[in-house]
Amino acid sequence: SKTALLIFRQRRERDTFTIKLQGEDIKESEEEKLLGVVVQNDLKWDHHVGKIVSELNYSLHVLSRLSGHLGRKELKIIAEGIIMSRVRYCTSVWGSDFVRFGNSDPRHSLVQKVQSVQNQAMRTILRKKKSDHVRISDMLSELGMLSVNQTIAFNIIMDVWKARQFNVPVIGTLLRKRHHPTKTLRSEGKETADSTESFAKAAEKLWNSASERLRMTNLVVVAKKEAKELAQTLPI
Repeated sequence: SKTALLIFRQRRERDTFTIKLQGEDIKESEEEKLLGVVVQNDLKWDHHVGKIVSELNYSLHVLSRLSGHLGRKELKIIAEGIIMSRVRYCTSVWGSDFVRFGNSDPRHSLVQKVQSVQNQAMRTILRKKKSDHVRISDMLSELGMLSVNQTIAFNIIMDVWKARQFNVPVIGTLLRKRHHPTKTLRSEGKETADSTESFAKAAEKLWNSASERLRMTNLVVVAKKEAKELAQTLPI
């Protein structure tokens, strides 16, 4: 009775598909929540991001009410707990399709919706108004935060690092060394993805851009520091 059924396809069939298990009729769903992530049968993320934004707007209202009673330090701590923790959760799952590696890469509307909430949270902490026209990059720098795009990249890097450290199946062996049998190439020593899936391709680009210290360390504190520095080189 707790089983859900999703059929991944581009177009919905006229009739809903149903299966029977242990006397229970299990009907096809258009979307289901799995560990807090809304998975749609068309593999799009607009419903999940809509849910995130709705939750963040409530948290933003709470932060705004507290801003009249608390200082910047306390507001930042609270924002990290009720806003940024939600922004960070599973971003490498839904956000790997949308990572921007350069300023010429297009901005995706779903990421922009979440970024708008973070922008308002930073203005609340710093007691700035939108009419003040403070640059987002300046607020991120002052508060030591990563943008949503940078957060997605950071999480992908750390997911790969942890998977390799702890031999997590599939993800731990997602990247392999490039090798040429007869001559040394400029790309020698870099790694390539064994899959064309969006997470794999984003992981390949980020891992090959990572410092040697990040790739070699077995200390999570060092890995996080190096991953954050790399993420900060990406566009907002």
